[in-house]
Amino acid sequence: MSVMIVLAMFSLCFIVLTVLIVRMRMEAMDLVVTEEEVVLDRLPASFDGTRLMFISDLHRRSITDQHVQTLLTRQKAQLVLLGGDITEAGASWEGCVNNVTQLRKLGPVVAVYGNHDYKADVRALGNMLREHDIKVLENEAMRLESATGEHIWLVGLDDIYTGRANIKVAMEEPLADEACTVLLVHDPIALKVCQLQRVDLMLSGHTHGGQICVPFFGPIKANAFYRRYLSGWYEHQYNPSSTPLKLFISSGFGTAHWPFRLNCRPEAHFIVLRASSITE
Repeated sequence: MSVMIVLAMFSLCFIVLTVLIVRMRMEAMDLVVTEEEVVLDRLPASFDGTRLMFISDLHRRSITDQHVQTLLTRQKAQLVLLGGDITEAGASWEGCVNNVTQLRKLGPVVAVYGNHDYKADVRALGNMLREHDIKVLENEAMRLESATGEHIWLVGLDDIYTGRANIKVAMEEPLADEACTVLLVHDPIALKVCQLQRVDLMLSGHTHGGQICVPFFGPIKANAFYRRYLSGWYEHQYNPSSTPLKLFISSGFGTAHWPFRLNCRPEAHFIVLRASSITE
């Protein structure tokens, strides 16, 4: 093989690699805003139409004014849910404060921690979130009431990866009350390791949707569980007498380890709750 052919092949590979890197970087800086609806059997009629905004896995990416303006063009949510990995070790503290400030423009915010939050200064993070009137649910339930006096539960489960999750404590009030329950937890593996028979809807992140997904292969780094539960909607029933659990997994907003995405665009979601008593 001549030197000229070798150089030409090298140049072609370099060009293809450069184009791929540029594409992955541009994809990582994108944002897809989705509109979701979910019908819940136990949702009270007075909560039908309740609108949530869900975003997860910010890491070190910045929420810009343009992102906020894009989100504000949609019908406003009554509650913003932040699904963990609010920051990460080595991330800019100013960037984290900016993200929290931007989210507060969208409405009241309730959050849970993710595994990367515990790799950062989680105590400082918690103090900052409280200063911005953001409620962090650490294995606890929050009662949400409608104008008619009906209620549902919003439960926040602490991080599973670091061993801080305690579903027994988190679900103590909802189990005694038997009302519709929405669970916010960073890692969808809660489906496997926790008893969630009385949960109606679970919202999770953590997977990044695979972050880098190769055509015909899928995510380059994901075990069997996360390949099965990667992103989007799922339904699970533990036994015939348990509440059917509906699970939504977001591909997330930021990136982990490398600032690239492939075939997996960043997401934020508006989720509308629907009562089966009205939709039937």
